[in-house]
Amino acid sequence: MIEGPANTSAFAASDHTQRENRVAPRRRVLKSAKIVFDDWRAIDCTVRDVSETGAKLQVGGAHALPHKFRLLMISENTIRPVQIAWKLNDTLGVAFAGPPEKAPLRKFTSTM
Repeated sequence: MIEGPANTSAFAASDHTQRENRVAPRRRVLKSAKIVFDDWRAIDCTVRDVSETGAKLQVGGAHALPHKFRLLMISENTIRPVQIAWKLNDTLGVAFAGPPEKAPLRKFTSTM
């Protein structure tokens, strides 16, 4: 007899081939954010869901992003370090690598 996972909810609803690895529950959101690079250049992105440990972002050109950057949550005026956990086309998952901090005023420049 072959035994499978005891909990079928361990699989992502949108992609049954990818195993669900989250340690914290996620909340669906639709928020504007910015990906901020070390030199304070920034590109726009959209946060699609968020949890205590990370977020799912939608951004054009996700394949060209560095592994680590900062995420500016515009509505909350917070910025925090993140690292990429996975990529799929223009969507990527990031893990929070530090606590949120109040974002500095007008330090960002747009790259796109």
